[in-house]
Amino acid sequence: MPSIPLETRVALQDQMTEYCYLVDNIGELEPLLDYFTEDAVLDFSAIGLPLMNGRADYLKFYSEVFADMSHHTHYLTNFRIDAYDGDSASTRAYVQGMGRANDGNEVLVHVRYTMDFVRDGDGWKCRRYCIFPGMPVPDSLEQIHGDR
Repeated sequence: MPSIPLETRVALQDQMTEYCYLVDNIGELEPLLDYFTEDAVLDFSAIGLPLMNGRADYLKFYSEVFADMSHHTHYLTNFRIDAYDGDSASTRAYVQGMGRANDGNEVLVHVRYTMDFVRDGDGWKCRRYCIFPGMPVPDSLEQIHGDR
């Protein structure tokens, strides 16, 4: 892999961290939607959630998730860049995600995020985001979000 400028590495890691902040700020959809390209693909099928193609799909998904949840907290570690060509990059990280549904049900997941980014003006936007299990996915994830 070619050398990656330090400011680019930091910017990409900040982008992955920013997603955690955005999704933890339950109810504010526009900043979260603006994080992605208009045609982004979000694939959560490896953990039993949907594959989403484009803004309309993930708007519906996040709207329903936010309506179900009272709290979210995500912690991101082990950041890595797998590919970089100057205008696009593929990244990954380990994530621990916790949530509490409005009905009191709680979920704790240990997953891995992969995100592909493209340069957009002075920054980066996510064009593909996938979640993979790091540990077995708990039944409570299905109980809270299984109908998505």
